[in-house]
Amino acid sequence: MPFCSSFRIDAREVGDGAPVFIIAEGGLSHFGDMELARQLVNLAADGGADAFKTQFFDVEALIARRAQDWRERLRPRNLTFVQARELMDLCSRRGLIFLATAHDETRIRWLQDLAVPAVKVGSGERNNPAFLSKLASLGKPMIVSTGMYGELDVQEAIEACAVAGCQELALLHCVTSYPTPSDQVNLAAMGRLKQIFPGPVGYSDHTEDNLAVLAAVARGAAIIEKHITILRNVPNAQDWKVSAGPENFAQLVSDIRRVKEMIGHGRKEPAPCEREGTKWALKSLVPSKNLPAGHKLVAEDLCSKRPGDGIPPNQLQQILGGQLKRNVQADELIVIDDIASAN
Repeated sequence: MPFCSSFRIDAREVGDGAPVFIIAEGGLSHFGDMELARQLVNLAADGGADAFKTQFFDVEALIARRAQDWRERLRPRNLTFVQARELMDLCSRRGLIFLATAHDETRIRWLQDLAVPAVKVGSGERNNPAFLSKLASLGKPMIVSTGMYGELDVQEAIEACAVAGCQELALLHCVTSYPTPSDQVNLAAMGRLKQIFPGPVGYSDHTEDNLAVLAAVARGAAIIEKHITILRNVPNAQDWKVSAGPENFAQLVSDIRRVKEMIGHGRKEPAPCEREGTKWALKSLVPSKNLPAGHKLVAEDLCSKRPGDGIPPNQLQQILGGQLKRNVQADELIVIDDIASAN
């Protein structure tokens, strides 16, 4: 089954020819506190993101009992369905698309009941094709992060989505380390994903600053996912280490938009803003000395000097041997009409 090169998530087009689709990943940075969760939504909206995303899970269904410490750490950071709907409604009022990751099968129903416009899949579903197929069976566009994936894992995930009938799939390059060292970000992997997969490719960031995000946009990322936070220096938490906050998220979004604009159309041609530059930066052929009317031009009669408002130097051979129709002074502007053809 062929995958679409672009598709819509709600009213937003996602793909190479569209603006970068920016997901503000609230994750678990609400810590179960709805006031913090609302602040995260407002941060995403005020910053200009396209979508706000959070995460759904049931601790008992997600984490085995042998990892009891992990269970207890995450338990207070859960949301109820009522709280999830409240966040979705707030997103709607603020002009944001609401997205969520369902980390276990109990929360797939939540995605259905909330009628999310797309399904975001975390990197933790590597080598879990049955779960991916269940998510794909919802019939929504899919965005799959590929942290910890090798190329065979990517192929497995693609096939699991395809088997369930998904045609609208995007893959995000990702490195699951909080934070990711600069020498392991490997943005070039986006290029490989584009070689083996025809749908939109993007980047989910876990670095400490925003440089990798902007570099990913410059390399053609169609989707950017960046964690956001209100709180810093939270013990037993890691998302805040790789998050943008009220102090810099809006600037990041603005920078993403600017970098995308800078990529341009890809044709090598003069930009409209260069028209004035052709006058002062380019050179013209001018007489190197005073020359009388009727003089036949030889190479030594001419030199190249700014401004570029006359005959360009690459036309020298075309005018050699021609006769001047008038007297000209050294450095004077001459045009083609000043020269009788040598023929």
